[in-house]
Amino acid sequence: MKPKVSVLIPTYNYARFLDEAIQSVLAQTYTDFELLIMDNCSTDNTEAVVRPYLQDPRVTYYKNEKNLGLVGNWNKCLDHARGEYIKFLCADDKFHPHLLEKFVAVMEAYPSVMLVTSYNTYFGDRNRERVRPFTGLVNGQEARKHMISEGGKNWIGEPSAVMFRSSGLAVGHFNPKLVALIDKEYWLRLLTMGDCYVIPESLSYFRWHDSAQTAKVRNKMYERTFEVYHYITSIKKFNQEKRINDIPNLDQMIRMRASRVAALVYRTLPFIFRPDYRQVFLRAWQIGKQEHVMFHPLERLVRGEASLKGNKK
Repeated sequence: MKPKVSVLIPTYNYARFLDEAIQSVLAQTYTDFELLIMDNCSTDNTEAVVRPYLQDPRVTYYKNEKNLGLVGNWNKCLDHARGEYIKFLCADDKFHPHLLEKFVAVMEAYPSVMLVTSYNTYFGDRNRERVRPFTGLVNGQEARKHMISEGGKNWIGEPSAVMFRSSGLAVGHFNPKLVALIDKEYWLRLLTMGDCYVIPESLSYFRWHDSAQTAKVRNKMYERTFEVYHYITSIKKFNQEKRINDIPNLDQMIRMRASRVAALVYRTLPFIFRPDYRQVFLRAWQIGKQEHVMFHPLERLVRGEASLKGNKK
């Protein structure tokens, strides 16, 4: 029989955290689940950590023949999931014992809900609770507008904080072109199929440490500029394919983000002899030319609205 919930743990060289993550799943008060551990070709002792847990018939372990990258491994998890509900758990995070019980109860009570999230708590190098701007039932379209709007943050949360229906896979898998906004872009697609529900309790724990990929990405200013541009264009492409027109200012947002990308052409030009800067220059040039905004940064500079060393606005 198929399990009600598929708990998916994608992992790569996180053996030092994995034991705690697995135990937090097996300690759940709700027990109708499968636990899939997808090892992205780790070189540490991940297999040794997982081996004792394979005695539990709910636990399955897969090891990729080659590293698929973070997004590729997340999507491989989705390919193997059999449950009606899908719940990711990053290998360095953990669950509250009642998480599955409370998330499943919401799904069963609200057929219109496509995804459930809750408050969560950072632990490790940072310790604080992260709340959401909404609680209870949130209309999917309104949630999308709030998240897409300029400056909108991923208040729905990281994969460890979110459960969604497997029927949501109709919108596809995670976008491999993204790095830092992978989950946010996917939640936005899921919200075109239903509503969101926010449980006002900390039911997942997000480990903050220097080796976390999200922390690494935030330290790369240039990559962040490209990332936001690709994120907005991805949303537009999806909306066009599904004939969704609930965000009227997407074209304006794309041009604004493309203009910020084009500014990188001028900021990296003095260092173009360096391979890393030259790569940024060429990527920025291509996007600026494609979106017809190559001279926007210079126009803003003339008007005193921007600086080539960094946007002031």
